[in-house]
Amino acid sequence: MPQRFTPAFAWPVLAALGALSLGALAGAQHTAHPAPAPAQNAQAQNVQAQNAQTRPSPLRVLSGTVVAVPPGIRDTAAFLVLSNPTAQPVVLKAASTSAADHSMLMVTTHSDGMSGMKAVPTLTVPARGTLKMGHMGDHVMLMNLKRPLTVGKTLVITLTDTEGRTLKATATVRKP
Repeated sequence: MPQRFTPAFAWPVLAALGALSLGALAGAQHTAHPAPAPAQNAQAQNVQAQNAQTRPSPLRVLSGTVVAVPPGIRDTAAFLVLSNPTAQPVVLKAASTSAADHSMLMVTTHSDGMSGMKAVPTLTVPARGTLKMGHMGDHVMLMNLKRPLTVGKTLVITLTDTEGRTLKATATVRKP
């Protein structure tokens, strides 16, 4: 019968995993509060997800434009003007549209007389203020367009904030 070979460096890892497993079992025996049943846990997660989806975003869309690009060009920019009437800033973390494979929140940077674009994880609409996106500032990049855009048509861009609330913004395709 062939012998199994376990490298020497694997023994400490296996011992640590065994100790962690035993420690987790011992800890589970001594907890004062039993873990919720999987059905209850899944139900709580569904309620949280529904609450986030049903809570309306406080933001208002004042205007929206998408830059028309020639056929064959696969990326474009969307510019939105968003108003926040609340006393708290709203931090946007994502944007999406059915017209593109994916979207990115972007800022335009300026350094040494040169300008460029940079993806950012968030854009903030200030409390009782306005976020004005434009070609020389914040914007949403629509990447890998699924079809050519028609001037005058509208796209729906869904914005998601860090609290899970969403806002559907309508933007009209316009020539640059």
